[in-house]
Amino acid sequence: MMHSFSIDIIKHFVEAHAVWAYIFIIIGVIVEGEISVILAGIFCHLGSLNPFIAFLCAIIGGASKSFIGYTLGLYLQRHHSHQPFLRLMEKRISYFLPRFNKKPFWSIFISRFFIFGIGWFTTIFSGYRKISLKIFVRAEAMSLVIWSVIMLALGSFFSYTALSMSRDVRKFFGIILLFFIGFFLLEKIIGFIIEVIEDIKDGSLDI
Repeated sequence: MMHSFSIDIIKHFVEAHAVWAYIFIIIGVIVEGEISVILAGIFCHLGSLNPFIAFLCAIIGGASKSFIGYTLGLYLQRHHSHQPFLRLMEKRISYFLPRFNKKPFWSIFISRFFIFGIGWFTTIFSGYRKISLKIFVRAEAMSLVIWSVIMLALGSFFSYTALSMSRDVRKFFGIILLFFIGFFLLEKIIGFIIEVIEDIKDGSLDI
């Protein structure tokens, strides 16, 4: 009973400070992404947060990130087009999204689902390359909605599974931590596989 009560304390604490939690989601999506929305999904499942409002906050954060990135890209293109940072950004984009120039819509769409910071680079690079605003907004909007739903659902799944395994507060958060580690390791593995595939296509890796 004590451990269950401890989970309830955390649940009610977040519920009592829900406004700050929603602000955290928005800022978290702008700065990073996955962790803040997965955490939102966990507390939505626990009943601390409203799923619709959490989803709306994820959309606001993602849309703000897209706007900031695109606008920054335009600024850099006009005033700092020869900076080494931009060559690094272009190299990184070309490495992970080699068909960016030919198929910008799908490159922008899929970039949100990578963990290695490529999302920020893609939004900035889209502005830098002056990608059609219509294409950029459509790709970002579609990917943002799908990504937000997946991350919130993943958080709910983490919480549901952890609770079904134990209501001990320490074990609950321990299981959540293991899920996070597994999630990020999986993304790293997928990223590594993509790198190997691109190396093979480029002929820089012999098999």
